[in-house]
Amino acid sequence: MRDSLLLNSHFQPIYSLAHRRTVGMEALLRASEKEVSLSPLEVYQRYIRRDERVAMDLAVCAAHCQRFAAAGHAQRWLFLNVDAMTLSDPDYADQLGALITESGIAPQSVVLEVLEQAIELDARLLEGVALLREQGCLLAIDDFGVGHSNIDRVCSLEPDFVKFDRHLLRSAVTQQRTRTLLSRLVRLMHEIGALVVVEGVESDSDVVVALDSGCDLVQGYYVARPAAVPDSDQLITPRLDAKWDELMNRELLRRKLNRRQMELSRQAFVQTAIALMQGSEFEVAAKPMLQLPDVIRCFLLDQEGRQQGRNLNSGRNGNGDNLRFSPLEDTTGAVWSRRAYFQHAIDQPGVLYMSEPYLSMTDTRICVTLSMAIEIDEVQHVLCSDVLMPGAGRSL
Repeated sequence: MRDSLLLNSHFQPIYSLAHRRTVGMEALLRASEKEVSLSPLEVYQRYIRRDERVAMDLAVCAAHCQRFAAAGHAQRWLFLNVDAMTLSDPDYADQLGALITESGIAPQSVVLEVLEQAIELDARLLEGVALLREQGCLLAIDDFGVGHSNIDRVCSLEPDFVKFDRHLLRSAVTQQRTRTLLSRLVRLMHEIGALVVVEGVESDSDVVVALDSGCDLVQGYYVARPAAVPDSDQLITPRLDAKWDELMNRELLRRKLNRRQMELSRQAFVQTAIALMQGSEFEVAAKPMLQLPDVIRCFLLDQEGRQQGRNLNSGRNGNGDNLRFSPLEDTTGAVWSRRAYFQHAIDQPGVLYMSEPYLSMTDTRICVTLSMAIEIDEVQHVLCSDVLMPGAGRSL
């Protein structure tokens, strides 16, 4: 390494939405040579040989650790970007563990960030990661969601954190489908035991989408810019609290409207169920439901989950792509016994149930299904109705 190269550190807060405080700091390289600033990429591109590149990586990590320790960031994690080459050799990984300890930082306070796209999952990398985790370090997969992201790769490493790439957030701000996907990816990461950090939070819209996704931690210019001495929580928390209050007010209004809509749907659904139990024809009994603006269709299942007859469609909320999915349109005789709306209804006869939002196989729209087990001519059936309305699965 050149003697004229100066390595400095900036830190960017990583903020817990639930705790309402900064819980981590990502260390970012700020380098210069002869008073000319160099980007991290420009620094690392100078070192082509593996041993030189790892030596630079270890020197950068050492500088970050020393400055973090000197700043006295108690009860906070230090997020360190580590080159995959460093982790892929147990000897180098051991050196990294030693310099962390020598800096005075507890290994349990260090989160090693590895680019998701750089991971090859060879035995040597896994060995290096295992060595550092045995010492107490935590692991974060960085830039998940960009390029060819691989769930298998993430699961194999069992990370403590997964950092979602900023491009995933950008897409979620402008596209509702990606926004829904973002929330589901957060839940998936939680299921494999990882906390989720959403990166690139830079605007009001970014904050709202990040808050709505259910993620655990946020990072970005809106929270705080990288700096040698970054913003304190006295500055960060009021900014995020204002957005949180705005989101909660919107959520309360949405829930109020949804409750009103669901109450109308519930009343019409019960009316249809009573008419069926009293002997009315299905087409006649279903009219109250099909007249509601958000109802897509009604259908009837037998006690084994097999559909009786065709769907009764409302004729509204038409999907312009219906012809593309016409092979799925006729559901006569289809078996829906594996669907949660059937299982909950059959387990609790007479109780009205609303499913989680899901993709309808009939016309590929997101819907929820209302269902209830009733007796028609002394034989148990399940009445169902698909509704264009988001909501959590629950008994009503």
